[in-house]
Amino acid sequence: MKKINSIAVKLPLIVNIVTIMICVFIILSLLKVAVDEINGYVNTNIETSANGYCNFLDKTIEEQTLLMQSYSSMPVIIDYLKNYIWMEGTVFITLQKVLNNNEFITNAYILSSDSSLISSYDGKLKDSSIKISSQYPDLWNKFVSKNYEITIADNIYKSDINNGFVLPIICPILDYDNTFLGAFIGFIDWSLIIQDSLNRFGNVFNKDNSIFIINANNECVFHNISSELNKKLDIGIPQNGASGIIKYDYFNESKLAFYKRMEIMPWVLANGVSEKLIYSAPKKMLLIGSLIGLIGIIISVLFSVFYIRKTINPIKYIVKEAKEISSGNFASNSNIKASNDEIGELLDSFSEMRSKFSTMIKEILMASKEIANSASELYAGSEDLAKRTEYQASSLEETASSMEEMASTIKSSAQNSVDGNEVMMASRNAVLEGGSVIANTTKMIEDVYDASAKIKNITKVIEDIAFQTNILALNASVEAARAGDQGRGFAVVASEVRNLAQNSQTSAKDITVLIEDIYEKINKSAEMARHSQEIFSDIESKIEETSKIMSDISHTAVEQEAGVDQVNSAVSKMDSITQQNASLVEQSTAASKSLLDQAKHLEELMSFFRL
Repeated sequence: MKKINSIAVKLPLIVNIVTIMICVFIILSLLKVAVDEINGYVNTNIETSANGYCNFLDKTIEEQTLLMQSYSSMPVIIDYLKNYIWMEGTVFITLQKVLNNNEFITNAYILSSDSSLISSYDGKLKDSSIKISSQYPDLWNKFVSKNYEITIADNIYKSDINNGFVLPIICPILDYDNTFLGAFIGFIDWSLIIQDSLNRFGNVFNKDNSIFIINANNECVFHNISSELNKKLDIGIPQNGASGIIKYDYFNESKLAFYKRMEIMPWVLANGVSEKLIYSAPKKMLLIGSLIGLIGIIISVLFSVFYIRKTINPIKYIVKEAKEISSGNFASNSNIKASNDEIGELLDSFSEMRSKFSTMIKEILMASKEIANSASELYAGSEDLAKRTEYQASSLEETASSMEEMASTIKSSAQNSVDGNEVMMASRNAVLEGGSVIANTTKMIEDVYDASAKIKNITKVIEDIAFQTNILALNASVEAARAGDQGRGFAVVASEVRNLAQNSQTSAKDITVLIEDIYEKINKSAEMARHSQEIFSDIESKIEETSKIMSDISHTAVEQEAGVDQVNSAVSKMDSITQQNASLVEQSTAASKSLLDQAKHLEELMSFFRL
């Protein structure tokens, strides 16, 4: 573990790690640049190759299309379809001369307007029961849908002549007035075109670098490997893309391809290159670079370990000297040869430091002895001061306790006087309230007295009315008696009215007697209420005087309480200060004791050093 933590191990390790990281970074950077350059070159190369093939095939198909169109417009063929049977031999001879000069034609047929086969260009096949619309329905339907214009098949077909593949092209045969007479169909030797194009471009293609064409049904119609023709090959080409670069998997192998749509045919030409082929050179470069880097790293490791160990070897002597010093031995003096570099300066500084430390320790030993003596004297004085301060604090504590009891008694008396004053004030208020109630009662009795007098007058009026009513009833009875039978009913009414008047008069007299009795009692009650009011007024004045006396006593007690509180507060502060002084003295004593202990401990520690 010590060797691992050594600078002789750590420093070379750090240097080598940094060196390795730099080498790896440089190798990866160079590899990235190389890969980018290769990708750019490959993309440009396959794009150029694909564009060249596409243009070549477009021109080849266009050339054959123009030739087919010229064949179909020859007069001998037109006349032959106009039932000039006698021209059949001339037609065959002419077509053979023309078509034999076109190496890409495997066969050609002359068709009637309903696609029936009239004859082949060599005259060997002539069977009207054979219809091209049955053998090549897609081609014939496309020809008809285009209004009998020149039409190229969208797919290639297997040929019975050379076991290769052919591309049918059908052209209309028109009369001189553009009347549709029939059709001329020629079969282009597509296998020969494939081989010719590969030869023209140097046969540079193989399994890893392939050129191929896919039709709308994802069927391979062109491939540098003939066994792949007419097979399904879906590499995920975008439907609307005119050209571009895509990645695809081919038999579990990743490939990069540039595709381009052909102009004449609804086909897509692509040049696919295996990523293994593309990146074989960068991998080789990476391997070579890694080997070179590894060799460089090994050399760097060996050199750095040797040089760094040689450089830091003198530090071991410094470590040994430091261990002697850590054990307290400042008298040691190792014979170390100082160099002229930083390590030599470190040795000189270390020797000077040891010398200064030795001098410093001697002075500290002398100072520690003086500190111990002073601390001992300080500790003795602090103990004496602590005893005297403790006695003073005890006396002040007793005085403070007595002052607190006195203050409590005075405070209780002051509180009682305040409470008595409050009771007197409450009594005064109660008397005032009682006097007010009696005054109101007296006024109400007087009001009742006046009301009873008014009632008495009213009963007198009622009595007079009853008397007059009685007289009127008597007169009515007399008049009714004079009237005889006619006044009998009125006499009865007059009798009842008189009885009622007599009863009212009797009741009025009774009410008058009762009111006079009430009037007399109310008068006496009013006199008693006035007398009570005078008594309450006298009580109120006496309570007012008593309240003033109690208020003076209360103020005096409060002032006395405040004075006692001030005295008590002063005594308490003195007691608190004395307690603080006692605490400080105790702390000072403890500090002096601690200082004495530390001084002794310092002497023990300094005895560790050997000078």
